[in-house]
Amino acid sequence: MQPKRLLPEGILRRLADEAGVIVWEARIDGSYLYFGSAASSAGPIRELREVRFSDWLQFIHPEDAGRVERCVTQARQQRREYQIEYRILCSEGSIRWVAEAAAPRFGGNGAADVYVGTCFDISDSHEARARLARSETEHRLLTENARDMISHTDANDIYVYVSPSHKDTLGYEAHELLGTRLYDYIHPEDLAPRPEKQKRRGLVHIRFRHKNGSWVWLGATTRTLRDPVTNAKLGMVSIAREVTAQIEAERELKRREERFRSLMSLSSDWYWETDADLRFTFFSQGIYHKLRVKPEQLLGSYFREHAQDPHAPGLLVCLESIRELRSFHDVIFPAASATEPELVRFLRISGEPFFESGQFLGYRGVSRDVTREVRTSRALEKLATRDILTELPNRALLQTRLRQRLDRRVAGVFLAVFFIDLDNFKEVNDSFGHAAGDVMLKEIAARLNRCVRPDDTVARLGGDEFVVVAECANGEATARTLAEKLTRSLDLPILIKGHEVKASASIGISMYPQDGDTSELLLQSADTALYRAKAFGGGTYRFFTADMGAASRSRLLMQAALRHAVARNELLVYYQPRVHLQSMTVTGVEALLRWTHPELGTVSPSDFIPLAEEIGLIDELGDWVLRQATLQVQQWSRQFGRPLKVSVNLSARQIRTNKLVKSVTEALEASGLPPSQLELELTESALMEDTDVAAKLLNELKSLGLRLSVDDFGTGYSSLAYLGRFPLDSLKLDRSFLVQAVKDGSWKLAEAVINLAHTLDLSVVAEGVENEDHLAFLRTTTCDEIQGTRISAPLAPHDAERLLESAFQQASLNASQEAFASRSSGSR
Repeated sequence: MQPKRLLPEGILRRLADEAGVIVWEARIDGSYLYFGSAASSAGPIRELREVRFSDWLQFIHPEDAGRVERCVTQARQQRREYQIEYRILCSEGSIRWVAEAAAPRFGGNGAADVYVGTCFDISDSHEARARLARSETEHRLLTENARDMISHTDANDIYVYVSPSHKDTLGYEAHELLGTRLYDYIHPEDLAPRPEKQKRRGLVHIRFRHKNGSWVWLGATTRTLRDPVTNAKLGMVSIAREVTAQIEAERELKRREERFRSLMSLSSDWYWETDADLRFTFFSQGIYHKLRVKPEQLLGSYFREHAQDPHAPGLLVCLESIRELRSFHDVIFPAASATEPELVRFLRISGEPFFESGQFLGYRGVSRDVTREVRTSRALEKLATRDILTELPNRALLQTRLRQRLDRRVAGVFLAVFFIDLDNFKEVNDSFGHAAGDVMLKEIAARLNRCVRPDDTVARLGGDEFVVVAECANGEATARTLAEKLTRSLDLPILIKGHEVKASASIGISMYPQDGDTSELLLQSADTALYRAKAFGGGTYRFFTADMGAASRSRLLMQAALRHAVARNELLVYYQPRVHLQSMTVTGVEALLRWTHPELGTVSPSDFIPLAEEIGLIDELGDWVLRQATLQVQQWSRQFGRPLKVSVNLSARQIRTNKLVKSVTEALEASGLPPSQLELELTESALMEDTDVAAKLLNELKSLGLRLSVDDFGTGYSSLAYLGRFPLDSLKLDRSFLVQAVKDGSWKLAEAVINLAHTLDLSVVAEGVENEDHLAFLRTTTCDEIQGTRISAPLAPHDAERLLESAFQQASLNASQEAFASRSSGSR
C-alpha cells in the first residue's frame, strides 16, 4: 500500500518542526525551485508552483515575521546576500531558533535571477549565547555598581578593565587608568616583597596613589591568570577596598597596647584575668618583676588559694563582690607567697566583671604589692594611737574605744572610767633620773593590765596619768572592787636601781550612765574625782559625785573668767608693809595680787593662783604684778623721799621658763626702780624642783643687782644644803612656827631658825605676826623684819599710801624728838 502523499502545507509543517538543515533555491519573485532537507521525512519538494516564501512566512514567530520579510525583500531587491536569525513556532507550541543565510546566483548574462539559501537550527547555540549575554550583563552590573574596586590587568600589568568604583576611592575615572601600568600607582615601599606573616588570607595592605597625590591604604586580594598548558601569566584580577581607617585603628590599638605594656612595666601594678569559673587565665609580666613569681605558676588557680587568711576583711569584700558580679576597688588583704609560703605579702587589688553578648566571661583587674605601705601605715598608726614607752593606747585611741563602747552599750550594763595619777612619780624622776621613771611607768602599765580583763582598756594619757575603762556588771560595787584591786597592785614596791620604791596612786572614778553619757563627760568626771582623791592625801580612790560636778563647773567658770581678768581691770595689787623690828619703821612692802570678779566676788589667791599655774596664765599675771609693783613703789619712793623695797612672789612655773630674767629687766627699766629695791620671793618647793635650773636662774637674777628671798621657810623640804647653794639674801620665817609656839609655849624652834639664818648671813623676816605674843617673842630674838596683821593687813594702793604717809611722818617726828632729847641731854 502506497504511503499517503503529504500536501505542501504538511511538508512545510514537518520541516518547520523537525528539520535541522533546510536547503532551498528560489526565484527572485519568491517562488521556490527547491525547498527540502535530507533530515526531513517529507523528502524534496518538486511542486514548485505550490510553495512560495509567503507560505514559509506563516511558520515564523509573529514578533519576528515582519523583520524577516523586510530583510528578505530588501536583499532580493538589491540583489545582495543576507543573514538573519528568527524564531519558528512549532506545532506543539514550542519555539525553534533558526539562522537563514542566502546569496544571489548570477547567470551568464550577469543577471541574478535565483537565490540559494539554507536554514540551520541554532536553538542550542542561541540559548548558550543568551546565557552568556545575561552573565556578562550581570557581571557588568556587579562590577560597575560594587563598592569594592575590581580591576583586570594583562600579562604586562596594563589595566584592561577598571570598575567605576575606583573614582569614589581613588579619584580616577575608569578610562584614565585603562592602558596604564598598575605598579606605577603603588608606593615604592610596598613593592618590596613582604613577609608572609603580614598577609591575611591572601589580603595584602598596600598604599595606592590618589589622583590628588596623597596615599590611600587598600586591602587587596589578587589572583593571577595563567595558561593552563604553559603556565604563562595571562593577567591578574584584583578586588580591593579602602582600609585607611582600619589601618589607623590597628596602629592606634598597637600604640595603646604598647603604652599599656609600658605602663604595666613601669608601674607597680600587674594585670590579670580570670575565666567564668574565676580561675586565673592571664597575668602580665609585672607580677614576675614585682614578686618574682612566674605567671604560669598561677594560671588555673583561684582567688582563695592565695589568701593567707580566708577570713581577712578585704578578701571577704572581694569575694562578696565577685558573687554579686560587682566591681571592687583598692581592696587590701594578706596573701601567701607562691614561692615562699612563710612570707606574707599585702596586695591591693581592683577588678571588674566583663561580658560578651550579655554572658559573664570572668573578671579582669590590676594588683599591687603594698606590703611596705601596709607595714608603714601600721607603724604610723601605732605611733599615732599607742604610747611609745608602755605601748598602751594613747588619749586618741582611748577616746575612740570609749566611744565605741558607748555606741554598743546595752541596757543594764554599767561602764566605769578610772582616772589614775601616781602620787610620787616626780620624786622618782628627781632622785633616780628619767630612765628610772620610765622603768616605773612600764611596770605600772603591766600591773594595770594584769588587773583587768582582756576586753577592758588600759591607756596612758601622758606623764604619770593612766586611764582604765571596764564594764562593771554590778555597777558601783564592781567598780569599787576593781578600784581596791588596782590600789593594792600599785601599792606594791618597785625595785629601781637596787632601791624599793612605793608607787602609790590616786584614782578618780566615773560611772556610765549616771556620771555622763559621752566619752568627754566620763573622762572629765573621773578627772574631777581624781582631784578629790589627791586632796585626801593620795593613795586612795573617790567616786564622782554631783557636788564635785558643781565644783568642777565652778572651776571651769573661774578658769574662763581668769583669762580675761587683766583686760577687764579686775585685778589689783595690794601691799602689806614690812617693818624693821627694832625701830618699828617701814622698810618696804610685799606686793600681793587680788582678784574681784563681778559675779564670783572676791576670789582667794589660794584658788586662782594654782589655777593660773595650771592653765599657763601665771607668766602673764606675774609680768603684770612686776610692772604694777615696781611702778607703784618707785612712785612712793620719790613721793616720800625714801628708798622703799618691794618684794614680789614668784611661782614654780615662772622659775621653769626662760622668760623671767627678761620680764624683771623690762619691769625695772620701765619703772626706773633701782634693782636693790626689788626683792623676789621663791618657795622652797619651787627651788627644789630642779636645783640646777634654779641655781642658774638665781645667779642670773642676782647679777641684775636685786635681792632674793626664800618664802614660807619650814613648810617644804627645810633642807639646809640649798640655803648655802643658792645666792640668797633673806629668809622668811613661816607663820606656822609662831602659831605652833603659841600652842605649846615653846619658841625654841623659831629661835633656832632665826639664829641659823644669821649664821648663813641671811636676814630674817617673820611673817604672820598677828598678836602681841608674837611681837613680844620676836623682840627677844635677833629677827630683822616683821610683817603681819599686827602691823597691817594687805591694803589697796590708796590705803597703803595713806599708811606710808602717816608712818613716815611719825618716823620723822620720832627722829626729831630723839634728836632734841639728845641735844638736851648733851647741854645738861
